[in-house]
Amino acid sequence: MAKPTNKRLTDQIHAVAAELSKLAIACDIKMFEPGVAERILKDDDSVCGRKNPQAFQKMRKHLMVLFPLRKRAVDELGASETKQVMAQVRAAVTALREASRVGSKDQ
Repeated sequence: MAKPTNKRLTDQIHAVAAELSKLAIACDIKMFEPGVAERILKDDDSVCGRKNPQAFQKMRKHLMVLFPLRKRAVDELGASETKQVMAQVRAAVTALREASRVGSKDQ
């Protein structure tokens, strides 16, 4: 069983990633394409398929939180466990993205 701080940390990572997913959908951004996160951090909104300045700025702030959280996770959980957490996050983000595509096709 994970230590409470580890659970809190992984919960924080999952929460930030879930919000990033929703914002990526709102802006129609393909988060897992190479260089996209870096472009968002550089305030390059040309990565957006749909203009939503408020959501884009919120996404940028969440990304600025996620990177230090990931580093903290490596420090506290170790590289292997952090890799597992990030894989879970990626799977959840992908599932949410796919669900939004299915939902938009149904309308």
